[in-house]
Amino acid sequence: MSILKVVFVIIGTLIGAGFASGQEIYIFFFSYGLKGLLGIIISGILIGITIYKTFKITQKNKNKNYKEFLDCIIKNEKIKEITNIIVNIFILASFYIMIAGFGAYLQQEFNLNSIIGSSILAILCLIIFKTNVKGFVKVNEILIPILIIIITFIRYFKF
Repeated sequence: MSILKVVFVIIGTLIGAGFASGQEIYIFFFSYGLKGLLGIIISGILIGITIYKTFKITQKNKNKNYKEFLDCIIKNEKIKEITNIIVNIFILASFYIMIAGFGAYLQQEFNLNSIIGSSILAILCLIIFKTNVKGFVKVNEILIPILIIIITFIRYFKF
């Protein structure tokens, strides 16, 4: 996988379905003044270290999937099982929040029933998930550069 694909997947994962746009992060952290700025720096460093260490562990052990990665970092089977359950709950909750948010957005902007809007995104996600990691990477490879261009355009031309 090329470095750009990896970068796009990381950016897509971090900003996700708009859970944390730059403006939201800015407003949240800067509402705390200088302490908030320190929070941004610490958060950025922690995310960077986490990504770096994850890549190093994955590369060193030649992990091909999440289970192999988890086997490398957690030896106790009970703790590994609990960790897996917690991660899956967070992923599932995030997925439902994303779908509900998309439905609410379509209802607000286009007066489309939120159930229909949510169903549209759920079907699109199902199609992408069926393609495994390659589909997920492809979506990020296409959408993230478009998102970066739009954000840059809006930033410099301030509509």
